[in-house]
Amino acid sequence: MHFSTLQNLYETIGGRLKGGSRDPGEETLGPVETDSRQVAESNVFWALRGPNHDGADFADEAFRRGAAGAVVGKSVDAPDDRWTIEVDNTQRALWQWAESKRRQSTGTVIAVTGSVGKTTTRQMIHTVLATRFCGTASPRNYNNHLGVPLSMLAIEPDHDYAVLELGASSPGEIATLAELCRPKVGVITHVGDAHLGGFGSRRGVAEAKAELLAELPLDGHAVLVDDPWIRRVAERCRAPITWVGRHGDCDITADEVISADGKLRFRVDGCAFAVPVWGRHHLGAALAAVGVGRLLGINLKEMAEALAAFDPLPMRCEVIEVRGATIINDAYNASPTSMLAALELLRDFDAPGRRVVVSGDMAELGDESAREHFRLGDAIVSRCGADLVIACGDFARDVIEGARAAGMSPARSIPCRTTAEALPFLGQAILPGDVVLVKGSRGMNMQHVVDALRQYPRRRSA
Repeated sequence: MHFSTLQNLYETIGGRLKGGSRDPGEETLGPVETDSRQVAESNVFWALRGPNHDGADFADEAFRRGAAGAVVGKSVDAPDDRWTIEVDNTQRALWQWAESKRRQSTGTVIAVTGSVGKTTTRQMIHTVLATRFCGTASPRNYNNHLGVPLSMLAIEPDHDYAVLELGASSPGEIATLAELCRPKVGVITHVGDAHLGGFGSRRGVAEAKAELLAELPLDGHAVLVDDPWIRRVAERCRAPITWVGRHGDCDITADEVISADGKLRFRVDGCAFAVPVWGRHHLGAALAAVGVGRLLGINLKEMAEALAAFDPLPMRCEVIEVRGATIINDAYNASPTSMLAALELLRDFDAPGRRVVVSGDMAELGDESAREHFRLGDAIVSRCGADLVIACGDFARDVIEGARAAGMSPARSIPCRTTAEALPFLGQAILPGDVVLVKGSRGMNMQHVVDALRQYPRRRSA
């Protein structure tokens, strides 16, 4: 259901309302869409202005696709039965509308942040809570200054909860987003080396994630994955804290942890969990979901049943068979922390053939970029024991230098400037029985490597 009307919208964001075929107080609003190409019948097209374009220039297309109205930053012509609201700043208006939606809600808002695992944690929490309650969660990784308010627009007054993902690339951003969505529960996954270019150090990353803790109300609650850097900043939280992890000083502790055959198995207080994900590094996400579920009164048996049906997101440790080889498609994104977790999964993978790493650049590491890529190359050999590495991107040679310094031969360590340059090597190198990790930052489009591998004819093993 959509409880908002055109009149509500106009009174909230102001501006100049034009057109429309009905009384604004009687016209119920459909979902908001910011991409004119994705507009569907009865959508509200929100024309955001970017560095290279103004969404208002695409209002005609939105109306052709069925938009009922549009929020625009300049005057546009609309069909006779459609409406527009012209405002001075469409982004500011979006925040005002999101704040209004938040004020209407009495449900529990759960905010999730961290260097790695935010999206999986958000989805696991949503999976657990949906077993008993009605609510919503951020679509995809909508975690920035536009994604968070857009996610908030899905909150309805009758929702019991909303799980929102908060991200940042510089100090102050999480505090601003938390002030906007006013969470009752805050979750932090891990502190890693992501976005070092914006924060300078792991301490800077930890301080940024702790901005969420400082915004929690006294009657709120934090669920924190056991992490030494999170421990250092936890005093910024005025609300009670539930620690989750594998050690005895945690409030929720997992034991008998096993990752095999596409299942993460563990026990909490004697209750057995079997979550259909690859890799031990998903344990923090699962335990955070258990922590939030317990806060909202869901018992362990219910949570175990819910997580047993968890549907992992594409390109996040997604294991597929291609040409007789096993591909670990972890192409969605990469940081030094998540790279090490993926290498450990590759190391522990039971396969008859070789272990192959196809890596792409890790973005936003600033002055640490060359050093971190060299360390990645070293880890590919020393921690993973890989048999072959094909590195792509501007820092591919740093990865290869690290791998060769750790003992890998030049014949088995190949630098490539682009993923396209790597494809011929892959076509010749991958054999049935091999297990291949494909991982890099989002801008590297490493999924194209997986797509290309699907097209190659199957080769016989040597």
